[in-house]
Amino acid sequence: MARARIAAPVHFVGWVAALIALAWFTQSAAAERLDGSFAGLVAGLHGGTLDGVMVGLGDVIRPAYIAPATLIAAAVLWWRFRAMALLLPASFGASIAVTYAMKWFLGRDRPGEGLSLVSLHDAAFPSAHVAGTTSTGMAVIQLLLPVLRNAARKLLDAAIIALIGAVALSRVWIGAHWLTDVIGGLIAGIVGLIVALLVLRRLQRGRLRRFA
Repeated sequence: MARARIAAPVHFVGWVAALIALAWFTQSAAAERLDGSFAGLVAGLHGGTLDGVMVGLGDVIRPAYIAPATLIAAAVLWWRFRAMALLLPASFGASIAVTYAMKWFLGRDRPGEGLSLVSLHDAAFPSAHVAGTTSTGMAVIQLLLPVLRNAARKLLDAAIIALIGAVALSRVWIGAHWLTDVIGGLIAGIVGLIVALLVLRRLQRGRLRRFA
């Protein structure tokens, strides 16, 4: 997954358009039926040990915990990657900014009593947990892939994808979000990554021109 392949202005426009289109779809009767059916199916599986696992995963992988972790990781990795180490906090920050802008604009209700294992009162769309995990995980891939061997690259890809998938599933499982909310979180995470890559690359090119 080379940086140049996913971080061009046209990609930013495309993913933002996809997020806006999904936000529009969430207001439709079709989305209500889709989300309601999926949430009802998942709620019917509640009652086992998996409930505690899913609640615990959401408690551990919080945006409030990811934020300082990205700053610490950037400081540790600065010696090796210099300014590109800032990709971690920059991707996370951009994705969370997009997420909460959409939450404020739409104000979508979360799944209610009978579907949820937790009590949350802020807006549902998109999922900040999924956005933060996606943007940070993909930033890690972008940062480390060029310096890893092929086997390690595949392992890293698989681990990040598994983590994102687990967080997305947990948010629907515990009734914190609708299915379309976690899809929106995935898209918001990608948008945050692209924004961070575009900004950091522009800053790097500006520094090179100054010292040329």
